[in-house]
Amino acid sequence: IMNNSTDKKNILLIDDHELFRVGLRLILEPRTDANILEIEKISDLSLVSTNIDVVLLDICLPGINGLEGMSIIQKHWPNARIMLLSASNYHENINTALASGASCFLNKDSAPDVIIKTVQALLKKRSLKKTFNNGSGEECSAINEPKPMLSNRLLEVLALLAEGISNKEIADHLCISEHTVRNHIATLMSHFSVHNRTQIIIEAQRAGYLSKFD
Repeated sequence: IMNNSTDKKNILLIDDHELFRVGLRLILEPRTDANILEIEKISDLSLVSTNIDVVLLDICLPGINGLEGMSIIQKHWPNARIMLLSASNYHENINTALASGASCFLNKDSAPDVIIKTVQALLKKRSLKKTFNNGSGEECSAINEPKPMLSNRLLEVLALLAEGISNKEIADHLCISEHTVRNHIATLMSHFSVHNRTQIIIEAQRAGYLSKFD
């Protein structure tokens, strides 16, 4: 796979779902002035014979997944900026990706304009915060800082919340006061940026915490 222009930058899409790649191409081509190349999996990297500036990398790939494949991509193109994509916001995956050198993480459900502006910023090596902090009030949902992980006690409270039991039952189960339980729930609301117990559970599920208790 080669590009047809030497003066344009190159974007590589790595995703095993053709429909998603087509969608990315449709929104990026008119707004990035870059060549867009596509492959389905990490083992196809050998097919790419041109320099790559930005990689949009799905985490869930057949064979070698995106997190494992980052080191291979970095060997091919040490200066490429990598954006991890996933349908879930698993905090452990996000932190692993950032620690391994990814520039940012973005959920696949993000608005097209957010994806476009994030890719534009990566191509121009601009700060993501400055890109979105332009007075429009538009929020940058691209994550480029590690997510704080929950303590063991908060994980215990979260697991009991997921069972739908009351604050008193949680307090009795953990041998702590209801006041302490309320404080823990307030901490969980702050952590997930939500305002009630139901939203805690929804966001915890998206972040991969509740899968620990399955």
